[in-house]
Amino acid sequence: MRIEALSIRNVTVIIFVMIGLVASILSLLAGNYFRQAALDAQINSLSRVIEVASQEMLKTVRGHTFDLGMRLTHSDEIIQAIRNVDQPGGHDHLVSLLDDPFINGFVGFANINLEKIRVYDLNLKFVAESAKGITGLDKKLDGHLAQILAQRPGVERLKAVDALWLSPREPLYSTLVPIGGLRLIGYLEIIINPVFNLPDIGAITQTPISIFSPAGDPIIVGVPDQPDNHLPVEYMLFSSDNQPAFRIVGYENVEKLNAEMERTRTVTISSFLLLTISTLLFALWLFNRFLFEPVARMIQDMKQMASGKLDLTVNKKGLRDFSVLAETFNAMAGQVRRRTNDLERLLDLDDSAILCFGNDQEAVYFNRGAAALFGYAPDEIGDLDLNDLFGDDIAGLVKDSSPSSSKMQSHLTCIRKDGARFERDAVIRALDMRGGRGLAIVLNAIPGADAYPSPETVVSSFQRNEQRMNAVEQSLNSLLELARGAPGLTAATSSIELPDSGSTEPGLGRPPLREQVVHVMLCALACWEHDLNKSKLDLAEESRIWPVYIDKSTPTTRTLDKYLNIDTCPKNPRTQRVIDTAEFVLRQLGRKSTGERQKLQQALNDFRLLISGIKPSDN
Repeated sequence: MRIEALSIRNVTVIIFVMIGLVASILSLLAGNYFRQAALDAQINSLSRVIEVASQEMLKTVRGHTFDLGMRLTHSDEIIQAIRNVDQPGGHDHLVSLLDDPFINGFVGFANINLEKIRVYDLNLKFVAESAKGITGLDKKLDGHLAQILAQRPGVERLKAVDALWLSPREPLYSTLVPIGGLRLIGYLEIIINPVFNLPDIGAITQTPISIFSPAGDPIIVGVPDQPDNHLPVEYMLFSSDNQPAFRIVGYENVEKLNAEMERTRTVTISSFLLLTISTLLFALWLFNRFLFEPVARMIQDMKQMASGKLDLTVNKKGLRDFSVLAETFNAMAGQVRRRTNDLERLLDLDDSAILCFGNDQEAVYFNRGAAALFGYAPDEIGDLDLNDLFGDDIAGLVKDSSPSSSKMQSHLTCIRKDGARFERDAVIRALDMRGGRGLAIVLNAIPGADAYPSPETVVSSFQRNEQRMNAVEQSLNSLLELARGAPGLTAATSSIELPDSGSTEPGLGRPPLREQVVHVMLCALACWEHDLNKSKLDLAEESRIWPVYIDKSTPTTRTLDKYLNIDTCPKNPRTQRVIDTAEFVLRQLGRKSTGERQKLQQALNDFRLLISGIKPSDN
């Protein structure tokens, strides 16, 4: 697409549409980004909640194991059995006492999953363990517990210690309680399986949870009823020595959160887009008010001025730039008008008759003297050619003249509008025009029969004619160039008719128009004569569209006759005259419907399509 095909309005609208689309896309992206940011924040928050719930669960477990340990360590029987463990049967007796909680139960038995009870001496060396519970454990205290206890000084060793640690089989939870009170004789270890208590995390958070090993093996799987509405939140529970123990996945119901975020996103995006579109529409209104409308007015005024309405001026109401542009154009148009008027006045001041013809031998300019001499009105000039005004073959005279000379003198027979003939001396000169070569003819008055000019007078007359012809050529060329460069600028003050443009070659584009012109005129004349029973002269007189000439006391319609024959039809026919003639005939027929009327109506419709650039129908 060429840039000349785009207007400021189109470019502005395209830019605004692009801004609107970009704003819409950014709004959607921002909405999705904020939604994801909200979900990430929710995940982080819920992860902290699960962490707190996990610590709360371990705290509860610690309370149950500590209670069990304190009950056992305050048992005199167990204390005595530990002291006599090296005696015969003492070890078995201690083991039986350690098995008692597994067999007979204890307070809080339903709250923990007891796996093992073991006894250590003061040096944390293994002494004995219960026969009940899991097997395969190393007969030593977990290294992390031993390290913690070893780092405690003095009375600090009398305090209980607990830890979540990793056994060769699975993660376990131990509470180490001193035995003997102030007279410490050893330590009692209560070992439980924390998996039993992990579901309590879900009870605390009030969300379904699933428990997995660090490797991803499922331990406890809690599937929510509507997985699509639940957000999985992961938390890794570490052992006391910072080793991964359990991967806890909580499922938070985010249906309400999603609905709230969707509502917020909809309101936010809609508000943003509404503000953006409102701003763009307001900006477009401002552009239309202060840019598009002033430019449109300027273009319309310029077109009207170019079409010949020289009394108009371009409206300069608008922004500063357009006001300056309008003032500049008005000043330029004023200079063109003044120059055109000066050139026309220069030609009108000459007492000679000055005529100009285009390359198709049609008249394009008459000065005031020529119009008075031949008796034609300014609006009739465009229908005239050399044969209508002169009885001599001027084209042949010019053709037979010396090629080295662009001008010649001759004695011509002239024909007035009323048909009267008279003779004048003339100077004929070829003119270069766009689209070909034209002719400029200057006619001088013939002296009376009793006036015999002297040789000096003849020479002086020829010199004046030579000077006049040079001035006429310069002025007329300038006038024609102005008319070519700004069509219509001379139309309101002169009778100049522009010849064919050089942009189209003879025989291309115009012949179909001329053929259609002749066809419409023949149809109109046939309808006029057949349906209304009137003559061609009546058509010219009643319509007042075509001039009637008096040739040897006989009225003729020379101009109308040209439009009835393809050979004599002007190369630039007056299409509006043809349309006016057809419409006049149709109006005279009224509602009368005949075959000739239908042919005329169809020909007129096809002619209008042709001059509008649309291909007429074949019918």
